[in-house]
Amino acid sequence: MDKKIIKQGDVEIKVRVSGVLQKHKFTLKKENSAFGDYYVLEIDQPLMLAELMRAANEVGFPIRAPTGFFFPNGTTPKDFLVKG
Repeated sequence: MDKKIIKQGDVEIKVRVSGVLQKHKFTLKKENSAFGDYYVLEIDQPLMLAELMRAANEVGFPIRAPTGFFFPNGTTPKDFLVKG
């Protein structure tokens, strides 16, 4: 996990929308699970599934959007638990 993203509370990620590369702001939130709280990046705009999956792998954080909830490849909520 990138400590810079945790400290800032948000990150801008370039995503392709209708063939155009755009910057979108993702906000860091805490999500509850059976294992404890973990971090997730959230956006209110629906984006293509492939772009959300790519963005989750690029930044190394789970991403939630109206179109779905994506974790980086090979990770689960246990990998993003908030310490302390």
